[in-house]
Amino acid sequence: MNNTTKAKYDLAARMLKGNIPVEEVVLMSGLSEEEVKKLQFELRDEIQDRNAMRGIDL
Repeated sequence: MNNTTKAKYDLAARMLKGNIPVEEVVLMSGLSEEEVKKLQFELRDEIQDRNAMRGIDL
């Protein structure tokens, strides 16, 4: 993975952790919807933990 691709994934991960909708992450990161949904699935435990700490129940 080159630096540009890594930066796209890092951006998408930060956005997903901040509860930004997948559609917006796709537009802002330049990744495909499939890639973003896969990343969201990989981060699901971390996202749930963050939301629990914030008091957000999705």
